[in-house]
Amino acid sequence: MNGLIFEALKRTLKAKGVTYRELAERMGVSEPTVKRIFHERNCKLDRLMEICTAAGVELENVLGSMNRGPGPVNHIAPEIERKLAGRPALLFIFVMLSEKFTPEGIMRSQGLSEASMFLYLRDLEQLGLVALGRGLSAKVLVETPIQWNFEGPLRPLFEMTNKNFIGWAITHIEREATFVSFSRRMRPETAEMVRREAEELANRAKLLAHHDQHTTPEEGLTGYKWTFAFGATPFPAIMPIGPHPRDAGAFDRPAAPAKGRRPLPA
Repeated sequence: MNGLIFEALKRTLKAKGVTYRELAERMGVSEPTVKRIFHERNCKLDRLMEICTAAGVELENVLGSMNRGPGPVNHIAPEIERKLAGRPALLFIFVMLSEKFTPEGIMRSQGLSEASMFLYLRDLEQLGLVALGRGLSAKVLVETPIQWNFEGPLRPLFEMTNKNFIGWAITHIEREATFVSFSRRMRPETAEMVRREAEELANRAKLLAHHDQHTTPEEGLTGYKWTFAFGATPFPAIMPIGPHPRDAGAFDRPAAPAKGRRPLPA
């Protein structure tokens, strides 16, 4: 039992970004003392409560999350993805359900009638993705988190939702969203370091969300979306530049590099 408690505590510390050193400072003990407690996975109840207080978490919430560590991702069968690709609204309903939205909450946010909501739920049940209960209740039959195949038939829909989100974020900067976009020249090694740090931050965000979902009532949670894209800038794809309007022969001949200059790489 003690082992499970300390594993849950370690997940909590990682989710909150609290190091052993910071925990020791808050408790007024040495860092080796804290490390020894976590290594031995054994301490008195008053010390355990002291650790929880220093970590900023209730002991009962730690106990409640002992067996709820982030599990492996799950996949949807390819034939189901193909069917959902032809029914965008059905896919979006399922995504919201998998994100713990209630059918009533989906109805309110999307302006749906009870009849539409029931029909969508019934269609999802026929695909084996949910099980209908009484009224509009439904249980998602696929364990979360779900890893979708971004190279499969749903790719156009995921591209659309992310483009829609970016457009929404740009028009809601500083009020409801954060949007950062810039281009800089750097060494590939520097870019790789930035990419790794972004992945680490994303993993920490997932841990924080996992912790919140198991320690906070549903009414205290809000859905947030993170879309991150980073790579060598494909200028021709995102900023296409055609021939000058007055260059009448541009369409009849290939572009030639200026004298004395080497052609730019493709």
